[in-house]
Amino acid sequence: MTVTTRQPVTTLTVGEVRTTRYSDVCGGTDELKRLLTEEPERAVTPEGRAALRGLVDDGLYMLARMEIRLREYQAFRDELARIVEQMRQLDEPRLRDAAQEAAEIRRLLETKGELPLQEVADRAEEIRQVANDMEGALRRHKEACIAAGRAYLALKGPRDWEDGADQYATATPGAPAQAAQNGRVGDGSQERQAGYEALPPWIPEAWLPPEPHREKIVDWLKRGRAALLSEEEVAKLPPGPQGREPLVQFEDGGFMPLRAVRWSEEVRNFHPLGQDPHPRGRLYRKRVVGPSAPPVEEA
Repeated sequence: MTVTTRQPVTTLTVGEVRTTRYSDVCGGTDELKRLLTEEPERAVTPEGRAALRGLVDDGLYMLARMEIRLREYQAFRDELARIVEQMRQLDEPRLRDAAQEAAEIRRLLETKGELPLQEVADRAEEIRQVANDMEGALRRHKEACIAAGRAYLALKGPRDWEDGADQYATATPGAPAQAAQNGRVGDGSQERQAGYEALPPWIPEAWLPPEPHREKIVDWLKRGRAALLSEEEVAKLPPGPQGREPLVQFEDGGFMPLRAVRWSEEVRNFHPLGQDPHPRGRLYRKRVVGPSAPPVEEA
């Protein structure tokens, strides 16, 4: 069984690569509403209109990138459905027949008198045939599981999802859960006890931003809330000011060079270097807030 790959059909178009001002659509929407509410005079100027248009374009760009990911999940779903359907079509080995043949052999062996040697041999051969069928069924089921695993790995890519793979790769066979509880399963417990967190080798340390932004983006990368584009994906994009460099896509569609990622505690969001968000942005998260209504202060 092989993994089927198809180019996903999308409703939105990503267009040219752009660095978004926020890591998600919410951040851009908050800023748009803030500009309309707090700076209406600026919003109607050419500069203000360009800023608003940029935020809208950011939002649609992030939606388009999220749609690509959604289509990948849907393709994975369809691939799993195809694999499962193939597994359903596999014949069930004739285990009841094997049990009946074994019962007949036992009966013949317990019967007094001449032993029908050929019949016993033939019935034993039938049991062996069932065993051959069983081996084939197990092999085909294994192939299907491997195909499903490969589809999952292709979908996961370089993302460091907490899917338990490390536990099953390093735990003592038969006791992965207990080993994990004891902190012996490569879960970073020893590093944390020593007062530091080991950096995964797939994160390019030289391109990380300074603290405190470094700790935040590393945490998001390790938890799968953001992902580094693969070298193949980066090669398809035009080079930036620093040439080819690691690029981060957030799970909510935001797109930034890794070195430029910055975290704002005020708005609880990432933004690119040099584009600090307004600290009042999160006050505009409620739907009722707009040009005709005052901002809603957060509790």
